[in-house]
Amino acid sequence: MLFHRFILGELVTNCYLIADENTKNAVLFDAPADSEKVLDYLDKNDLNLKIILLTHAHFDHILALKEIMDKTGAKCMLHKDEEKYLSDPALNLSGEHADKVGKIHEYSLLDDGERIVLDGLLIETIHTPGHTAGGACYLVNGEILISGDTLFSGSIGRTDFPLGSFDDEIKSIKEKLMPLGDEIKVYPGHGFSTTIGKQRKENPYLI
Repeated sequence: MLFHRFILGELVTNCYLIADENTKNAVLFDAPADSEKVLDYLDKNDLNLKIILLTHAHFDHILALKEIMDKTGAKCMLHKDEEKYLSDPALNLSGEHADKVGKIHEYSLLDDGERIVLDGLLIETIHTPGHTAGGACYLVNGEILISGDTLFSGSIGRTDFPLGSFDDEIKSIKEKLMPLGDEIKVYPGHGFSTTIGKQRKENPYLI
């Protein structure tokens, strides 16, 4: 499994590229900005981007989505409760960036627990409402958790945005993420990576 982190855009957003080492087929988690950096990396490493999985659809996670889809033919997928965010600037917070987000017409909707298989990659969808209504984390090969803006190192995602809920966020983390193994590596939408075990012991929102 090949793994690469990009740090992109004015809000310093993480996105992650994971690929099968043998086939070079890849999945991108979120598409924040600076599409050329992602496209250049794909080209230089001879990778074929097949899927873009959204943890959620706030503007700082989707600004480059349309361009990357157009250039690569990759398929966009997101949790079904997040669909309304794609086309509503009030929900995705795009504001003056609305034109850059563009209209995304082709995408597939996921259910909680739904699995995506791409060659040697097995990705489980974990619906974690709170930061947004349809926020999702993705467990890759039972080893890596892409947590979006649900869980950070030492913190959690903001819940004061439209349709956010602090109670839902805490419930999502405690019931969906904390049962995972201590050794699971957590890669959030902002900031540094961590582990489930470390957050279980040290995250002030979970103690």
